[in-house]
Amino acid sequence: MSNLKTMCQKLIVVFLALSLFSCKKKDTTEPPINVNLPPLLEQSVSPVTTDAAINIFTDNHYVYFKRDITALNRLCIFLPGSGAKPENYKLFVQKAGSMGYHTFGLMYPNPSGIYNNGTCETSPDNDCFYKLRLETMRGTDESTLIDVNAANSIISRVKKLIQYLQTQYPTDNWGQYVQSNGDLAWSKIVFAGHSQGAGHSVFITKFYPIARAVMLSNKDFNTVSNLPAGWYALPNVSTTNNIFAFTHTNDEYADQQIVWNKLGLASFGGIVNIDGASIPYSNTRRLTSLVPPAQLSGSVVGAHASVAADAYTPKDASGKPVFDKVWEYMLTF
Repeated sequence: MSNLKTMCQKLIVVFLALSLFSCKKKDTTEPPINVNLPPLLEQSVSPVTTDAAINIFTDNHYVYFKRDITALNRLCIFLPGSGAKPENYKLFVQKAGSMGYHTFGLMYPNPSGIYNNGTCETSPDNDCFYKLRLETMRGTDESTLIDVNAANSIISRVKKLIQYLQTQYPTDNWGQYVQSNGDLAWSKIVFAGHSQGAGHSVFITKFYPIARAVMLSNKDFNTVSNLPAGWYALPNVSTTNNIFAFTHTNDEYADQQIVWNKLGLASFGGIVNIDGASIPYSNTRRLTSLVPPAQLSGSVVGAHASVAADAYTPKDASGKPVFDKVWEYMLTF
């Protein structure tokens, strides 16, 4: 009887130990689940909410992610043009989201004027554009024309927004875009942008192996030397054929095709007018259109803005952007 009692006691101890181990394992490994998440995440997020150290250019980021379709496990980041805000480019961001991208429009230091007449455009400093873009991207002190610290830089803002979204919506898997060492998961990220933002998107390819850059109406052109900025000719950390460019033929800021040549895009096909054409547009990297921009009274940059900005981009009778398919082409792998 004593032996039987002892055996029972041992079995009880083992059972309790296994139960405790099972409970502990469950508490530490199960991901948080929110069964009440809606099929669409569409949200404006203040940069200050993601990092209290951000203290300039604090208009909202614009976040868009469709939970009801298969995720591509790629992130598309849209960078607005000079003086613009993410809310001005919702249609492009929504297009990326409808394709399965995690996507957001990023607010960053994008002042008007410093890239144009009287500043870099007419500067005797051949590195004027380079210094501006490097300081904006990384927050290192490079240029006297702008004052961006690390917290306010593009890269830091991207990281902080991703980390914020991962904390708020852990089952959406935003965290996959930041590596365990704190670096961005560059190979999973597409940067797209308009005007100044397009230039930043391509500039980033010179330093980081991003998946793709989508360049909508950009040029850094010096009218003193009559040449594109020297940084365009720098080697890409990734590959040249990950850059796609689209502009309006009547863009008020000319010389963009010279920039395309400097980037080496002529090696991947001729310039294709997309009007009436279909994907894959001869698999080119250089695209144009002559479709008139949406009419806005007093506009002097309608063609320049039409390839990306909501208010200027032309729509069909149903309200769908005319450039929907060219955006899709540039975002398709």
